[in-house]
Amino acid sequence: MQKQRLLRRPLLGMSPIAAAFSLSILTACGGGSGSSEASPPPVATAPPTTGASSPTTPTTPSAPETPTTTPVPAPVPAPVPPVGTDDPPTVATFTATDAELPNPERGFYRWTWANLDTFTRADADDAYKAGYRLLFSKLDLSAYRGSDLTPALLAQVETAFDHARSAGVKLVIRVVYNYPESEVDYQNAKDAPLSRVLAHITQFKPVLQRNADVIAFMQAGFIGAWGEWHTSSNNLTAAASRNRIRDALLAALPASRFIQLRYPPYVMDGTPTLPTLSAVLAGSLRVGVHNDCFLASKTDVGTYDDNTTTAAKQRDYVDRLGDLAPFGGETCNPADEAGAVPRSQCADILGEGARYNLTYLNDEYYRTAFHDKWVQGGCMAEVRRKMGYRLALVKVSHAASVTRGQSLTLKLDLRNDGWARVFNPRGVQLVLKNATSGEVRRIDASGADPRTWLASGVEQAATLAAALPADLPAGRYQVSVALPDGDARLATDARFAIRWANADNAASGQRWDATLGAFSLGTVVEVK
Repeated sequence: MQKQRLLRRPLLGMSPIAAAFSLSILTACGGGSGSSEASPPPVATAPPTTGASSPTTPTTPSAPETPTTTPVPAPVPAPVPPVGTDDPPTVATFTATDAELPNPERGFYRWTWANLDTFTRADADDAYKAGYRLLFSKLDLSAYRGSDLTPALLAQVETAFDHARSAGVKLVIRVVYNYPESEVDYQNAKDAPLSRVLAHITQFKPVLQRNADVIAFMQAGFIGAWGEWHTSSNNLTAAASRNRIRDALLAALPASRFIQLRYPPYVMDGTPTLPTLSAVLAGSLRVGVHNDCFLASKTDVGTYDDNTTTAAKQRDYVDRLGDLAPFGGETCNPADEAGAVPRSQCADILGEGARYNLTYLNDEYYRTAFHDKWVQGGCMAEVRRKMGYRLALVKVSHAASVTRGQSLTLKLDLRNDGWARVFNPRGVQLVLKNATSGEVRRIDASGADPRTWLASGVEQAATLAAALPADLPAGRYQVSVALPDGDARLATDARFAIRWANADNAASGQRWDATLGAFSLGTVVEVK
């Protein structure tokens, strides 16, 4: 169990912002529609016109009469369906489910039972069995403040990532140089000099690069008490130092992964004007926020400035940032802030979870003041459903038949009923299962990126195109759609595929196939 951290407010006379940053934050012990960017509107997918009426041709009268001078219109040819399609297309509609669905890189997490370097397979298996797909793990480098990391330590961390991969879970990681358990320890917490921090990040880079597939997000860590970017014994919170550490972490991780900073102003300093989503997908922004005192007080115990006007600007920024970069963290004890009033009711978590696009939250810390109240208020099931993304199919249409070597097009209408988008790269696949032989072919589809499906609760359209292999045997194929992991090592592991939030329908042949990691649409395509 993690120990409750007793904290001290900043010294009087400090500026509000400095006070906010020096404020100690409680971390774990045991445990929107805030979208500011409009979602793409639904696109009509009406089938093509089937033909035109033939013009009426004048008949020869039985008695002579003056011939008409009106020209006879030429026949209008019927439209030709697109190559590889029949007319009309196959169409299916779907029903959403309210069931709780464990899905990768989102939802409630629990802590690993030990530090990252001693994380075990049994721990990982237990978490998966309990329904967790996300675990938080810290790496304590207090023994290495004055020395290089040893090959043995790096090998242990590599093994820990192997355990996560084998068990079907991903990690939120943070590196620290101390982990105080009392106020005295907190006051005396030591981190490492800047040169040592940068050297350690350089040593970690190959390990992070090799294992980014099972790193959901990386909290910046390294600086100050608990790695929370305050109270540094080496002045690492100075702008120049913290920016060098931030940039070193971004360079150490693959471009597909985000880091998260503890304080919104530090993100605002680096990116005062937020880019568009398309620019983010191209790599222009890879920094989010982790709030380790979410909902705990007016300032979230120092997460936001004491000045109301300044805090409002910071909250607005984090609101807009949530569409672009991951937001997560934990609740905490509000006792360190005089007169603190926790926002612990259902209206608070439902409103702010949506506003800030909450992707993950500690399931094991400070439950009495928060989680238990959500249970009592009757909203915990909704919180579990909404956290992160929640993708549901609404309607699909595709050709009834297609020729091998040509492209099969699927038009999807879908919704993201969660609080956040998908942040890490992920593909879309058509999974074709031969109705006679049972042979399965997975075909990567182009035309859609799940990371663009914003949390809005309204229908969005996507058009998928999948080129059928020329060697695909002719026959009837059942059609499924999969959202596999974006990393080649995990792409064929169904445990890392996103489960669509749709109900099974035996009568229509619609169901989640846990073996394939795909949702069967209940439709069939004839391959010629």
